[in-house]
Amino acid sequence: MAKKDSAFSGILKIFFNGVKLYFLNFEKFFKYMAFPVFGQIIGITLIFFASYIFTIHVSALTSKSPVFDNIPLVFLILILLTIPGFFIFCKAFWDYLIAMAALNSMASTLLEGGKLDDTGIHSELIKRRTGSYILFLLILTLINLFLSIPVLWGLWAIAFVYLALSFQVFALEEDKGAFDAIKTGINLIKFNFWKTALLLVILGVFTYWLVPGLVSWGFETGNLGGFFSYPVDKYVQLLPLADFNALLAQAHIPYTIKSYTLAQHIVLSVVSFAVCAFALPLRAICCTELYKELTKRNYAGKIAADKLAERAQKSKSGKKKKIEDDED
Repeated sequence: MAKKDSAFSGILKIFFNGVKLYFLNFEKFFKYMAFPVFGQIIGITLIFFASYIFTIHVSALTSKSPVFDNIPLVFLILILLTIPGFFIFCKAFWDYLIAMAALNSMASTLLEGGKLDDTGIHSELIKRRTGSYILFLLILTLINLFLSIPVLWGLWAIAFVYLALSFQVFALEEDKGAFDAIKTGINLIKFNFWKTALLLVILGVFTYWLVPGLVSWGFETGNLGGFFSYPVDKYVQLLPLADFNALLAQAHIPYTIKSYTLAQHIVLSVVSFAVCAFALPLRAICCTELYKELTKRNYAGKIAADKLAERAQKSKSGKKKKIEDDED
């Protein structure tokens, strides 16, 4: 019981220390994460805005010029109009993927008493290993896709815990490639499964439910949801919601999708995404501290095991020598 209490208090210590370091360096984390987060939102917004403007004007353009009465040409123009937004989204998404690893290097610096004078250096450490990092991400993606089947959700939860420190291993142990990083991460958690799971649950509740919920509540209370939902609603109204609602009615499902309700849901989902994304540094700090703790413990255990093996070897050699002396 005392051991469980000690493990729980240790996890709480890691969590609160992570919260402290996160807010002490909030400005630098915010600047670092601004484009990876807002860039994705801006990119998607530009894609839908461009397609919306073109869609509402394509009929007028067709009536004025027969050249627009050509489906391949219309699709080509639509694709060209959405390319800038798509490019911004892809660049921001890639930077976010880099941040998922680079933030662990930043967290390690903070935990060792250093300062975040140049966050770009940490990103470059990951970009120098782009090929290995892409392979690492592909492996994790394939594992998650395979285990995302509903009947395998239990295995997915277990795998999620065992893979929790893989990013830390990859970012902080530069000699390890994709497979070695995953293998090392699993070995670190092998005898610390429940401790790791507890930290992940606390971080999940705090960064994916509590804080996003509070921000969304404030968003709605301040009527900001209605302000941002209005332009989204204009786009949603172009969707064939009437046909979809007719299908629901035929299936005897007592639910009707309203454009404004769907627009509000989209806006709140975007807000929740932004909050969760900006909390990524907090998750990185906490998991990096756990990684350092487990690595240190494993290293100490390895040294102790090596010393014990060395003593056993010396004892064995001494006994062998004594037997040989007695025989002489």
